[in-house]
Amino acid sequence: MGWHVFAASATGSSHVETGLPCQDAFAYEVVGKVLCAVVCDGAGSTVSGDRGAQHVAQRVVQELAERTRQNMVFIALPTDELKRELLALITQVRSELQAQAEAAGANLADYATTLVGVIATSKGGWMFHIGDGLAVAEPRAGDRSSLVSLPENGEYANETYFVTCEEWQEHLRLQVIDEPLQTLALMSDGAMPFVMDRGLTGLFRPFFDPVERFLNTATQAAGNRALAGVLDDPRTHAITSDDKTLLIAQWRK
Repeated sequence: MGWHVFAASATGSSHVETGLPCQDAFAYEVVGKVLCAVVCDGAGSTVSGDRGAQHVAQRVVQELAERTRQNMVFIALPTDELKRELLALITQVRSELQAQAEAAGANLADYATTLVGVIATSKGGWMFHIGDGLAVAEPRAGDRSSLVSLPENGEYANETYFVTCEEWQEHLRLQVIDEPLQTLALMSDGAMPFVMDRGLTGLFRPFFDPVERFLNTATQAAGNRALAGVLDDPRTHAITSDDKTLLIAQWRK
């Protein structure tokens, strides 16, 4: 009984053509019955967005997991208190990134990245979000609607907000998951066009159902390989040339 997590990233065809690395990153850790998971999308217009994404994803999950091991029950905190904890945690990770940038003679903005994550048990939890990307929580009760943490874009379609921007605290969003869970999905915006339905109200079942059926009995290694193959498929590259990351967590009894 517990969380089974599968995740993969694929470099977008536009980055392959220009010799750029994948600028997405993911990290997760399961502490007892608590899942801590994050997906980050480094800004394609920056020189070190990939490093920013990797640092933020890894360190946010490490800090969430460590605090959970120290008996901090994130999922039981009131909204205001949880937001204070997350602001403090992200401030710490952001300061580390600032030091990394200064050591490299660069600016913090060079490491720009979004952040979408989840802290949850099978009974519920929280989604947290800065910028684009998307999170979906699917309730165990089949007649209940999916809970979705939507991307936040700016005035223009390709504009978003980053952990590294000065006003980042104003753009930290929380969404409670207040019912028992079956599946969680985190994704960068590159995966959204084929993973989500057109209205971004839930998962696109013709894509997701076959994937989920395979993962239901897959080992972690086999599931990760399958996800990587789907994300790096010519058919998904034809839908979007962006980097693609998808993390799926299933609660199995």
